[in-house]
Amino acid sequence: MKTAGETTQVRAESSGDPALDLRCFLDRIENGGELQVIEGAHWDLEIGAITEIFAESESTPALLFDDIPGYERGYRVLSNILKSPLRESLAIGMRPGLRGVELAREVKERLNSLSPIAPVVTGEAPILENILEAAGVDLLKFPTPKWHELDGGRYIGTFNAVVCKDPDSGYVNVGTYRVQLHDEQTVGVNIFPGKHGDLIARKYWEKGKDCPFLVVCGMPPSFMMATGLGLPWGVSEYDFLGGFLGRPIPTTIAGITGLPMPALSEIVLEGFAPPPETESRVEGPFGEWPGYYASGPEKAPVIKVRRIYHRDDPIITGSPPLKTYLNSELVRYVRAANIWATLERSGVPDVTGVWFPRHGRFVAAVSIRQRYPGHAKQAALGVLSTRDGGRDTRMVIVVDDDIDITNVNELLWAVASRWDPKTASEILDIAASSLNPRLSPEKKAKNDFITSCIIIDACRPYSWRKEFPQVSSASPAYKEKVKQKWSHILPKRAH
Repeated sequence: MKTAGETTQVRAESSGDPALDLRCFLDRIENGGELQVIEGAHWDLEIGAITEIFAESESTPALLFDDIPGYERGYRVLSNILKSPLRESLAIGMRPGLRGVELAREVKERLNSLSPIAPVVTGEAPILENILEAAGVDLLKFPTPKWHELDGGRYIGTFNAVVCKDPDSGYVNVGTYRVQLHDEQTVGVNIFPGKHGDLIARKYWEKGKDCPFLVVCGMPPSFMMATGLGLPWGVSEYDFLGGFLGRPIPTTIAGITGLPMPALSEIVLEGFAPPPETESRVEGPFGEWPGYYASGPEKAPVIKVRRIYHRDDPIITGSPPLKTYLNSELVRYVRAANIWATLERSGVPDVTGVWFPRHGRFVAAVSIRQRYPGHAKQAALGVLSTRDGGRDTRMVIVVDDDIDITNVNELLWAVASRWDPKTASEILDIAASSLNPRLSPEKKAKNDFITSCIIIDACRPYSWRKEFPQVSSASPAYKEKVKQKWSHILPKRAH
């Protein structure tokens, strides 16, 4: 056990690091005018509805709910966490203000040069300020929201991390899986079959054993990037995130399971999931990322909570899925960057950008500098071969590098003017998830999780690209000269 002085060291090492300490993140965004405290909103639907109403505005602050009816003041809920360039860049240790393809490009460069860094373990940490066990375990002391009107219950885990360890190799997996509050000592966890957390749990269950789990319900903002990325089996999200940020993640060891938890997290639940045939409960429905209730209530594993850790004045971090264009942006940036890096590593040349429009991961856009016949199709197929782009995607649009793929007007203009539906399209079967709203009940009943995706080649036709009509707008270079000369009269968005 380390000394109390080393607790101070953990705090000092992470002081000024908004990626690793939520409290520091909140201080920074409050100084930037992007934090709004809301008092008196009820956990039953009001917090969720206020979150959605703010998300519908063009510029929305992060929302910190306090003085929640029925709960001790200081027990808080944070939502709309990552919905601005400032918050997105702070959350992953980037230069503030980066946005669009430039942010995706910088993330891509870090991914290409990343070397994992193992976490550092301390025996003292802020998360250990309060430890509840035995009769003291009461999940109802936290103001867990019911986010959407038709949800099957209250969800404590939406912007969260679920930690488990492979019993054979010792590989530690950290994934984001939704977690429903059932009662004072029980939560339900929904993990898609085939996810690493599911594979690990089944190793225990097949031997009739309970699987040890941690559920981090209030976490540093950078963790959402790591947990939302499709890392290979055996690569821990702790190691990946440490390598991405360039410094080890401070962790401390949970006392019952021996699992590592983020030392600077807000709330951690420690417990065991019995085999589902021994105990499971109905979980859901829950309004998920497509913006629909695409799956109904189903039996799901439970975690019997044996111990609760939390900081003083704890914060539940929440990211309730809304319609796809209202959800947090960061995961889209990171997934786009990961696909971009994968295309480069696989040898697809001159990819100048990868992007998911605000409408979500149903649509992927790629810009290329065409080099040979079939280049556009190769890039599109490369997207569908990745873990982040190969499931539930409705369309992959490939355009020339003169198109701003972050501007949906530019993107659709390219489709309308350069795409020939008969000769520049291809429809393929790809994998789907149970949350896909377009899967019929019959297909779901048969576990037939296959959907279709269209590849749209909206590039100038390679064989006569030089004869393609010229664009009539001012050139980017000339526009820049005009912006500099006339900056005193031009609208700010044109600068």
